[in-house]
This record gives sequence, C-alpha cells and structure tokens, in this order.
Amino acid sequence: MPKPLKVKIFMDTDASAIEGRMNDWLDKIGSASIIKTETVVTAIAEKPNAGSLPCIVVTVWYEPPESN
Repeated sequence: MPKPLKVKIFMDTDASAIEGRMNDWLDKIGSASIIKTETVVTAIAEKPNAGSLPCIVVTVWYEPPESN
C-alpha cells in the first residue's frame, strides 16, 4: 500500500530565511522523497492600513523516510 504524502509549508518575506528553515528541516528529517514543490509570491499587509510586503510561500509534498 502506498504511503500517504505529507505537506510542509514555509512562508516568509525573506528568501534567505526560507532557505535556512528548509535546510534545517531537511537535516532534521534525514531523508525524504520530494514529490513536488510549488513556490508562490504574494503580497501581505503586516498591519491594517499598512502597505503590503512580498511574501514567499514554498509548499513541499513529500514521502517521509520509512520507519524501522
């Protein structure tokens, strides 16, 4: 029976912050089969009536490593 896919979402206004969080996550899980990734850039407002900032959202669909 196929294993269910898991989803991990990273979101920040800074690409370097996302990169660091993704690398930390990958180091922590050890190994995984990445099935698909999707990146979206959108605008968000941090406060009401404030200007918007770019926000980067990276979604990763993956199969976790097999447990022993």
